[in-house]
Amino acid sequence: MNKVIVTGGAGFIGSNLVRRLIDDGVDEVLIIDDFSTGKEENLDDSPKINLVKSKLEDINNLNSMFEGYDFCFHLAAGVGVKYIMNNLSESILTNIQGTHLVFEACKENNIPVLITSTSEVYGTSEEKSWDEETKSLIGPTTKLRWSYAVSKMIDEFLALSEYETGNLKPIIVRLFNTIGPNQASEFGMVVPKFIESALKNEDIIIHGDGSQSRSFTWVGDVIEYFIKLVELKNYGEIYNIGQTEEISIKELAKLVIETSESDSDLKFLSHEDVFGDKFEDPSRRTPNIDKIVEATGIKPSYDIKTMIKEIVEYKRQN
Repeated sequence: MNKVIVTGGAGFIGSNLVRRLIDDGVDEVLIIDDFSTGKEENLDDSPKINLVKSKLEDINNLNSMFEGYDFCFHLAAGVGVKYIMNNLSESILTNIQGTHLVFEACKENNIPVLITSTSEVYGTSEEKSWDEETKSLIGPTTKLRWSYAVSKMIDEFLALSEYETGNLKPIIVRLFNTIGPNQASEFGMVVPKFIESALKNEDIIIHGDGSQSRSFTWVGDVIEYFIKLVELKNYGEIYNIGQTEEISIKELAKLVIETSESDSDLKFLSHEDVFGDKFEDPSRRTPNIDKIVEATGIKPSYDIKTMIKEIVEYKRQN
């Protein structure tokens, strides 16, 4: 890859990807980001970055803008439970309309594309192991949080249908709770929110009773998987990217308090108090990652204790 496009490149994962691409010696990175959740300070001051501050939907010449590039990482999307719940319609349109425009530009210029989907597409599936063929169990439309999952499912259907007709070379990745040092807390991301509260000795707010379990993936591992999948050129495939180690939200909060040597207390609020009656929270969300480990030979490098320690130290110094 010499010239690469990263939509959403100023976001948490996107900025880490851009930094890695530049370190790997690419000639140019075109970043398209509207800064709805991304931040310019996430980006290094590199002459290799060509930054376009815009929504994808507002760019009139996307096809010509993509001309001459080798690969597209399509990361642009609304992120974070809080952001999604506060910007439902906008998030849906960005996920569907923006993705459609990216696909059209990639088709026009014969550019392969890696699309970031989400673990949300599994909904409230009660199967023990969530692999790439696990059936989705999406909640009712009255629970508006599932609109995000459905919009991402539509993106996957678009990508795969274009692949089947020979028009697009897509790789689809479903991300499970990615965390790392420069992740922002203001959009509802649980780990940075817990850590920032703990470092201030403030109450750590847990939504629900805290028994719901999640798995957390180190952002560096996510980037390693991205780079390897591009090298493999396994187009038309879907991969879970995550960590199989589960932890309950309550135990996560306790781990944060212990690691940061905080005097914080736990405070529990119902989901309805926080989000109203349009929210539904899955009891667990943990992937089967056999497919991507077998394809890439890469296993997750950090356990949850190491991740929390790294992020606590970073936030103490920044």
